[in-house]
Amino acid sequence: MSAMSGEFNASVYVSEQMSRQLVNIAQDLAQRCVTECANRYGFDAEEAIRLLGLSMIRLERKVATKGIKAKTPKVATPKSAFPLPYNGEFNDACCYALRQNNGLYTQCTGLRKGEAQFCKSCATTLQKTGAEMPEYGTIQQRQAVGIFEYVDPKGRKPVAYTKIMKKYKINEEQVLAEAGKFNIIINPEHFVVAESESKRGRPKAIKEPKVKGVKGRPKKEKKVLLIADGDDEDLFDLLIKEANDETEETKKKTKSSMSDEERLAKEQAKLEEKAKEREAKRIAAENAKKEKEAKLAAEKAEKEALAKQKKEAERLAREAKKAEEEAAKEAKRLAAEKAKADKAAEKAAKEAKKMSKKEPEPEPEKEEEPEKVKKIEFEGKKYLKSMKSGIIYDYDEYVKNGEQVVVGKWNDAKNKIDFAENDEEEEEEEYDM
Repeated sequence: MSAMSGEFNASVYVSEQMSRQLVNIAQDLAQRCVTECANRYGFDAEEAIRLLGLSMIRLERKVATKGIKAKTPKVATPKSAFPLPYNGEFNDACCYALRQNNGLYTQCTGLRKGEAQFCKSCATTLQKTGAEMPEYGTIQQRQAVGIFEYVDPKGRKPVAYTKIMKKYKINEEQVLAEAGKFNIIINPEHFVVAESESKRGRPKAIKEPKVKGVKGRPKKEKKVLLIADGDDEDLFDLLIKEANDETEETKKKTKSSMSDEERLAKEQAKLEEKAKEREAKRIAAENAKKEKEAKLAAEKAEKEALAKQKKEAERLAREAKKAEEEAAKEAKRLAAEKAKADKAAEKAAKEAKKMSKKEPEPEPEKEEEPEKVKKIEFEGKKYLKSMKSGIIYDYDEYVKNGEQVVVGKWNDAKNKIDFAENDEEEEEEEYDM
């Protein structure tokens, strides 16, 4: 039972649809199997059931979560009560595309995912249209120029914010209060009414002044009076004069009215002329600015070219100097090698000359072969005779002391020993010759 000392987990995990009856059947089956094994292999069945935990099987319900997706709460992006102008702000978490936004060209508030540059909506629009760039450009393009200088890819400019204020019927205080909710600082120039905006539209129609008549019912015609003879001509002249006076007065009023119209037209023409002059000055200033920039760019390019030429000339001069130094160094090395070779040749010549004057060295003496002698007896005394030279050595001296003492030389003609009278060394040298 030592192998069963570890704790065994007999918990059965069933779903909510299973009943307690299934657990009871499993428990009964397990206990009967253990009891049968105990009867066959001889161990305590009750102890085994207790150690395996088969007497306390519990039911644990596991809720199936397969197929159920956890809903990700959407982050609600706060929106302003009315459009706010662009002030240079940039939110890296939002889409990089620009939205038209009533002509204000502000950054899209859709959120990006990962490394994507645009939100799902803008990316889908680009995919459908096949365009590489959003219709109104990107926030990076807007940031690259001034707040009031942006022009979209189709050449359109942002609308003045004063028009948006007029459209939504809001004032400067309301705009600043709404922007404060989002920590946005409004550029004060957004509240300045453009001159072109104040003078746009059709010119006011100039109404001709009406000649005021007498209000009320028309007066009754005067009764025709019969004038005595002789006075009718004076009365007729008087009526003509009065009519002429009325006509002159009407002409004066009409002339005065025409003068006002002409004056207004003249003022309008002056305003248009001033506008043209301002536009011409602006164009001239832009052209002058462009010419100045082109001139500065040309001067800069010329300076850069001169600097580049100077740098190249200096580099070539350095390389030429380096090549000259290397050539001089190589020439010096070759000269040193030549001098060394000349010196070695001179030394070899001297040694050759010296060797030619030297006498040939004597050849090394060959080792002499051991001299063979034989023992002879002359006049009753023993001697050693050289078989090659015939020199006679003292036998007793050689046997006792190992010394070769020459005593004479064998005379073949007389068949006797010619004994030496001088010193032994001189005699031996004489006999060797």
